[in-house]
Amino acid sequence: MDTVKKEVVIDENGRIEAEIEPGKVMILIIDGTQGKVTAVEAVRHGMTSVETVKGRATQVHYDSKELL
Repeated sequence: MDTVKKEVVIDENGRIEAEIEPGKVMILIIDGTQGKVTAVEAVRHGMTSVETVKGRATQVHYDSKELL
């Protein structure tokens, strides 16, 4: 799977705005420790998980499956 990762803009009030992408499931990772928001695409079939270290989001893991 080609992963899609996008930095999401945070305004001066700490609000975020993201667009819905037709045909995709996107996951917003709101990291208050690092002060950033990242959008990643979920796999179509399987699990998408976020790994943290000391309370900070560090990696996204994809476990993709194929349906028969």
